[in-house]
Formats: sequence, structure tokens, C-alpha cells
Amino acid sequence: MFHSRSGLLFAVALAAGCTAGTLDDHSHSSGPGSSNGPDAPGASAGNGNSALPGGASTPTSTSPDCTQGIAPTSQIPRLNNAQYDRTVRDLLGVTGLSATGNAVPSSILATDQAGSLTSLGWSSYQSVAEKIAAQVMADASLRANFLKCTPSGDGKACLHETIVKFGRRAFRRPLSDAEIAAFDAIVAKGAQITPTGAPLEVAEALLYMFLISPSFLQRSEISETADGSGHFALSNHEVASRLSYLLWGSTPDDALNQAADQGQLSTPEQIMVQAQRMLKLPQAHDMVSEFHRAYLLMSSNTRWDTADRDPALFPRFAKALVPVLQQETEKFFDYLVFSQGGSFADFLTSPVAFVNAATAPLYGLDASKFGAELVQTNLDPAQRPGFLTRLGFLNSYSGYNRTSPILRGAFITKQVLAVPIGSPPPGAETTPLPTTADLDTNRKQVDQQTSASACATCHHNFINPPGFAMEAFDAAGAWQTVEKTTGAPIDTNVEAVIDGSSVHITGPAQLMAKIAASPSAQRSYAEKWVAYAYERASNPTDACTVNQLAAKLTKGGYTVLNLIADLTQTPSFRLRAVEGTP
Repeated sequence: MFHSRSGLLFAVALAAGCTAGTLDDHSHSSGPGSSNGPDAPGASAGNGNSALPGGASTPTSTSPDCTQGIAPTSQIPRLNNAQYDRTVRDLLGVTGLSATGNAVPSSILATDQAGSLTSLGWSSYQSVAEKIAAQVMADASLRANFLKCTPSGDGKACLHETIVKFGRRAFRRPLSDAEIAAFDAIVAKGAQITPTGAPLEVAEALLYMFLISPSFLQRSEISETADGSGHFALSNHEVASRLSYLLWGSTPDDALNQAADQGQLSTPEQIMVQAQRMLKLPQAHDMVSEFHRAYLLMSSNTRWDTADRDPALFPRFAKALVPVLQQETEKFFDYLVFSQGGSFADFLTSPVAFVNAATAPLYGLDASKFGAELVQTNLDPAQRPGFLTRLGFLNSYSGYNRTSPILRGAFITKQVLAVPIGSPPPGAETTPLPTTADLDTNRKQVDQQTSASACATCHHNFINPPGFAMEAFDAAGAWQTVEKTTGAPIDTNVEAVIDGSSVHITGPAQLMAKIAASPSAQRSYAEKWVAYAYERASNPTDACTVNQLAAKLTKGGYTVLNLIADLTQTPSFRLRAVEGTP
């Protein structure tokens, strides 16, 4: 049955004229969903696939200088895998594939990649579309998300209605007359391309065709309405798509589609109304969480999911805690952003934590007062202000049997304060940790380890100081005042460089306060949001937006939700560059 269905759906594609032009062939545009622009899922104009938002490898500018203009970007970015999953969820209610053990649909797609779509990537889109279409049509509750009518007779009237209405949602714009005609042609050939020509069989073929259409897989921006300043203004439907994928990572809802259809997304004020509405809905939590995971460099196969500790030294740590530590970190950011209307500074100063019976002892709390679920708790603000003092970060940036001032300090220096530190010299990673008797603390050992002239400039001035200030927490994240192995007192006093000036720091709480007030840290946070939201690496043109947002952060009283909403108010959000010009 599987093979016959595969052959059947391939025949559908042939009947619809959609196999031509699917891989970097710009000469055909006859199939459903081809629109008038580049007609292939892997068309290579621009970047092809949307940039991996917030990725750790995204270059970060450290200069406030900006160049006025609109940064060029792809006109036809493909849905990345996370966007694909959310879009299928919101369109059809499919969150897992029954044919693959309920794995998310993107689990059988190729990994996210820029550039043209490979044959393997295209094949994976066909495969997942086939599985989704079959699953939807086999489940009455899912089928109702696709068919809003009940086919009767030959079913053509209901299927035509589905083409128009579902097509509007799937393509994120109304279908053209030519597209409607092409899909109607599939219905007309139903008896030839399905086993019996029954309406529900034809409906499955239609859904498959929608899911492999370039207009579903790509977020095309091909409007050529000049703005009078050398750029193109996005259409209302293109603005709606940008807005929904920025704020939700998914397709527009009915209210946003209606606003686009009525031409109510033409001005910054109209866009702001929708942005504020959308940020109040549950879908916004997904994207804010995804951004902060990227900000923290939290993903699969990173320090966040590979932490382990020596059980002899850290008996309260268990590998089973690793996912819990990620969850507590994500809940911290979500709570501050959405429940507290928090600012960037709150991320560094809030005493709020999410604790359960397993993590309570590491926080110095009574485990008997907690259960298995993470619950909101206020910690001692003199010891535990902000996310950098939570177990998640502290465990992720430590070693097996000791803390790592280098890892902690490098994260704070590079990722939070945006100090542009280069790669270590060859062989630096293999420098042994000295263990002479006089080096009775981890701090002294690391200080000596990094004292060579090739290392000292970066380490002693930038990396080590914030890491040493964090030595108040052991490798499992518990508060410590003496070394476990020697009993020597912990010293957290440092001279740290923040915003280009040397600042005396006495410990974690003072370090957090300084970072919270740091213009460099605030600008870095704003810059990462701009790169993430606009799905492109930092650049001199977007630096103008970064500077404006950073100035608002610096003044205080400016929430993260304010910042996200303001990302929709820039010319870069409403306009696109003419190819080859900023």
C-alpha cells in the first residue's frame, strides 16, 4: 500500500505539471503554487533557506557605526525545520507522524541548510508530505482542519472550496486564478490518478500537492511596488508572513490573514496593533524561548546537554538533572518576559528561580519542601541574582571534577559583553593544569595555566576575571566558600574590564549588577535579537536598528516585549532592497 500510494502521488505531481522546475529550474511556472516568481523549493536567488536564526556561528558586529539603508536578504527563504513543524501544526493539527513513531515531521527532512535544495532534500519534502496527507485524511479530527465541507456527489464543489480556502492559508496569500485552475485540474483527473476517484482520495492528493508546493515551502517576497526611495514595499500578505514568522515562527492566524486581505498592514501603526495582539498569544512563547536558547548557546550536543560530574565530589548531581536544568533556565526567561514584563537587566538581577526536590539542595534549600515539578522560588539576591547564577549555566560551563573559570568567563566576555576575543593559539587547549602545592585553589591553578605571553593578554584582562568572580559556585552550581579538595578559601575579588574600563568586582552579585547596566551587554542583546528576527547576520545597515534599540534598553523601563514589538516598526521590516543595492 505504501509503494502504491507513493506511485499514486507521484502521478498526481506529473498530472499537475509540478515536477518540472522543482530543483533550481527557473524556466517553468505552470504548477499549482508556482506564483509569478522563482518557482522551485530550492531556487537559489538570495540565500535559499532562511538563515539559522540566532545561531551561535552568526557573526556579531561590535561597532555601533551604521549605514542607512535596507539590508539585502533572500526573496524566497525556505521554511526552516522548526518553522515547518509549527506551520504544519497550526494548519493541520499534526504534531507528530504516526508512521514514524510520532516523531516531529521535520525529523525526516534534511537538516537546515542555506543555498539550493538538494535532490535528497526535495525527496524528503515529498516523503513527509505523503505521510502528513495520509495521516490527516485517516483521522476525522485532523481532516476537519483541511476539509471544511463534506464532499457530496462527485465532490468537486467541496474540493474546489477547499482549494480556495485551504490554499489561502497554506500559501499565506490568496491563490491566483491560474493556481486555482491547476488544482481544479487535479480534481478533474481524480479517477485517473487515484484508485477509485473517490472525493477523499482526491482530497489526499490535493493536500499532498499543497505540501510540496513552492508557495508553501517558501516565504516568497516578490512584490515590486516601489517605495520612492529605491526599495520595494512588501505587500500586505508579505508583511503578514514576515510578522507571523518573526513573532511565532509559524503561519499567520485568521485575524492576521484578515488584516492582510483588508489592506490593514500598510503602516507601522497597523503593524504594531497586530504585533501587540500576537505577543499576547501562546505562540509567542515558542519564539522567545527559541531566541534565548540561541542566546545561551543551548541546543543538542552542546554543553547544556552533556554535563557530567564526578560523583565522589558532587554526589548531589545526577545526569538525570540535565534536562531539568535546561527546563529551569527556559522557565526563568519565559516568566520574566511574559509574566513580569521584564527587561534585559532583569535577566541579570532577578532572584526568581524554578526549583524542585532534586535541585533544591544545590540551591541550599530544603528538598522536603519541594516535589518533582519545578516551582517558582525566590533565591537569596545577594548570592543568586540572574540567569548566570542558576544551576543550568553553572553546570553547563564547568568541568567533570572542577569549575571552569575559562568557560564561564569566556561565555560572559564574548556572548554577553560582546568583547571580540579571537581563537586561542595552537596547542593552548592542551596546556596542563599546574598542580604544585602552593596552587591550592582552582583560581590559582588557572591563573598560572594561562600566564604564558600568548595567552595572558586575553585571559588575564578579559576571560579569567569574570570566571574567577563566579568561583563562588562549584562545578554542580552549589555555593562554595572553600575548595573541596584543599579547604583553601575561595577568592572572588577581581578587576574586570567592562565597557572598556577596569572595574573592581567582589563577587557574582556585583558582577551581575555591572553587566545589567553595561551598554555593551545591552547592545549585544539587541544585536542578537535583530539578527535573529531578520534572519541574517549582523551588518552595518541593521546596526542602525541595533543602535536605536540599544539606546532604549540603556534608558531603562524598556521591556523585552517592547523590543520585540519595535522590531516590526523599522523600514527594514516593511521594505526589501532591490537586488544588488542596499
